[in-house]
Amino acid sequence: MQDFAIRPVSEHDAEGIARLDQLLTKVWRIEHWEERIAFAMRRDPEGSLVAEKEGRIVAYLFSDVRGSEYGFADKTGWLEALGVDPDQQKSSLGRNLMDQVMGRFQASGVKLVRTLVSDQHAEMGTFLEKMGFQSEPIRVLSRATG
Repeated sequence: MQDFAIRPVSEHDAEGIARLDQLLTKVWRIEHWEERIAFAMRRDPEGSLVAEKEGRIVAYLFSDVRGSEYGFADKTGWLEALGVDPDQQKSSLGRNLMDQVMGRFQASGVKLVRTLVSDQHAEMGTFLEKMGFQSEPIRVLSRATG
């Protein structure tokens, strides 16, 4: 993979990630990314990655390892957020980020990795299926607070 530098996320990346996220979602969410980065840095400073090209963040992948919860017996790796600049989506950049995180999960004893994908993001689901992910028999329930 040429022209890209992959490194752990830092507290200085919020604006670059927010800019990329805005490109992908059309919403500016700097506070969200500042909070998410702070949480990632506290939990596992090496667990979330960014990719830079020519000094600009062009991809991010946030991940986490959690113990048993919600009926899952073993330690589980979770993919929290993945974003790749549309101009870089055919460059194998997402695959490279995923390979690094999966290697890290394996080295820490994680045997299963999970993530959630909304039906609104069919392209993300297709990418993850190509990376070997498959559907699980699990229900996601939601409720408005008001």
